[in-house]
Amino acid sequence: MAHPPFHTLHRSHQTMLLAHRAMSRDLECLARAAAVLAERPDAARARALAKYTDQLLHLIEHHHTGEDDVLWPELAKRGADAEALELMAAEHGELADLLKRTAAAAAELTSDSSAAQLLAAAASDTHALLARHATDEEDELLGRLAPHLTDEVWDALRKHMVKTQAPWAFTFLPPWLADVATPEERTGVPAPLIAKLGGSRLRSLRRAAFGDELAAQAA
Repeated sequence: MAHPPFHTLHRSHQTMLLAHRAMSRDLECLARAAAVLAERPDAARARALAKYTDQLLHLIEHHHTGEDDVLWPELAKRGADAEALELMAAEHGELADLLKRTAAAAAELTSDSSAAQLLAAAASDTHALLARHATDEEDELLGRLAPHLTDEVWDALRKHMVKTQAPWAFTFLPPWLADVATPEERTGVPAPLIAKLGGSRLRSLRRAAFGDELAAQAA
C-alpha cells in the first residue's frame, strides 16, 4: 500500500521504520558474512561477527518486546482490529523461534567451524521472515490499526523503549538508525548528536564483523 510522506508520521513511527530497515540490512549482511566465514575461517572475524550478532539480536528482540508489551495492548484497549493484532503477534512468535536459532549458531561461532554455515542459514531465514513482517506491520499501522494510533500510544511506546533499553544501546542505536536514514528522514533518529559522534565507531564495528564490502552495503 502507498505510504504517506515520512515527515508526516509521528516521530516514534519514523524511528520504527528506520529500525525495520536497519534490522533487515544487518540480517542480510550477517547471512552473507557468515557464508563467507564458512568458506574462509577467520578467528578475528568470527569473534567480531559473534559480538555484533549478539547486539543485533538484542535490538530486534527489544523492538518486538516493546510492541508485544505496550503497543499491541494499548491498541487492543482502544478497540483496534483484532485480526491485525493477532497477525502481528503470530509473526513475532515465528520470528522468536528463528532468532533463537540464529543466537544459538552465533554462540558457537568461535569454537565450532560448522557454526558459520548454520548461522548463515538461520540469519537468511530470519531476514526473509523479518522483511515480510516489517511490510505487514507497516501496512497494518497505516491501515487497519491507524485509527487508534494516537500520540498517547506512540509516547507510551517510546517511554517504555527508553526505560527498558540496555545501557550500551543508547550509544549504538542512534548511529545505527542514522546509517540507514536519508537526509529527509533524520527526524526519526533519536539523539542526533550521539548519532553523529558514534558514526565512526559503528562503521568500524560493521567492518570488523562483515568486512569492507558488506559493511558498505546500502540500506
